[in-house]
Amino acid sequence: MHLFWGIATSMVFSLLPIFIVCELKGTPKSFGLLEGTVTFLSFMAKLCAGFLMDVFKRKKPMLLTGAALTVLSKLFLALSFNVACVFIAKSIDRFAKGLRHAPSDAIFAEIASKQGFAYSFRYTMIVLGAFGGSILTSLIVFSFGQNFRLIFAVAVIPTVIALFILKTKVKYKDSEATKLREKYNWNIKDIKEMPAIYWRFIIAITFLMFNRFSEGFITLMAKEVLPDSVAKFPLFMGGYEVCAMITALLIGRIADKIDKTKLLIYGICIIFSADLFGIFSNNFYTVVAVYLLSGIHMGASQGLLASIIAKCAPKHLIGTAFALFYGIEGIALFGSNFLAGISSNLATIFSLKPTAGPFMVGALASFIAILCLGRIMQTEKHD
Repeated sequence: MHLFWGIATSMVFSLLPIFIVCELKGTPKSFGLLEGTVTFLSFMAKLCAGFLMDVFKRKKPMLLTGAALTVLSKLFLALSFNVACVFIAKSIDRFAKGLRHAPSDAIFAEIASKQGFAYSFRYTMIVLGAFGGSILTSLIVFSFGQNFRLIFAVAVIPTVIALFILKTKVKYKDSEATKLREKYNWNIKDIKEMPAIYWRFIIAITFLMFNRFSEGFITLMAKEVLPDSVAKFPLFMGGYEVCAMITALLIGRIADKIDKTKLLIYGICIIFSADLFGIFSNNFYTVVAVYLLSGIHMGASQGLLASIIAKCAPKHLIGTAFALFYGIEGIALFGSNFLAGISSNLATIFSLKPTAGPFMVGALASFIAILCLGRIMQTEKHD
């Protein structure tokens, strides 16, 4: 399922910023506001889904609803004729992703004996699908030109396949952890049971999220530096996805053997390097470096974040722990994309290209996140 969802997402996402700015005559500011808003909606859906899992103790119905809405969103996007329509389509898509993601995280937390590997492997499947989607998108562009609506229409097919697999092939059985949770009646006051280490990680991750602005801003930077290479951008995203996939596999193999906090710090250092390339990018090689380093960061950190949250949370409140994480992350990502959209003025103050702004904000956010995680490591040594 995650493989096919990755294909569909990549086909839409790799060219959506150009579709909005060039064909629908939107602006980078409108794109940033759109991305921030729909990302916030996605994480609010994850928040609600996480709480509802602990209240009703059911997961698969949410997965099915999210999968069906994903199909609908791709159909609506293919028919979009203005930025408002894209906003509606993306909102449905992000809401659907939220409904899918929360129960998926909880299921992995309950059934996986090696959580670091499990979350990294799932992310690998998503990225493998994204790589396949990038290749397919490039083939369509080279064959039919920049026919955005054709690409979005083709993206419907893998979402239908994912829905079919979920409906007919996925047979989830409650684990011992689920049976344990059946004994508890969820109450909002249970949030007080979250340990201090959980909240420390939440603070650090919140700063990191301010460097997780939409990859669409990388595409806009690439368009400014390489205006005649639009057909290659899906291939750049393909390189991003290959790096993320390989890194996730490597991290998955060692994540349960090495200090996860230290690994996460290394991953943030990588995205900090990508920010520096993004700020001063002026040729093909620096553009590619931004894509590849960003992919390595995502592969190194995405599975770690989920496994850290799962490790810190009480077993009977796993849904609540992810819900709080998603809600705070969603607010931070909304702010991140909004700041990225308006940061072009910041870049021009320093005589840099306007698209350098998001990377300047991201570099500062990464630096603060590293300081927070370093403080966590010092606290753990003294405890």
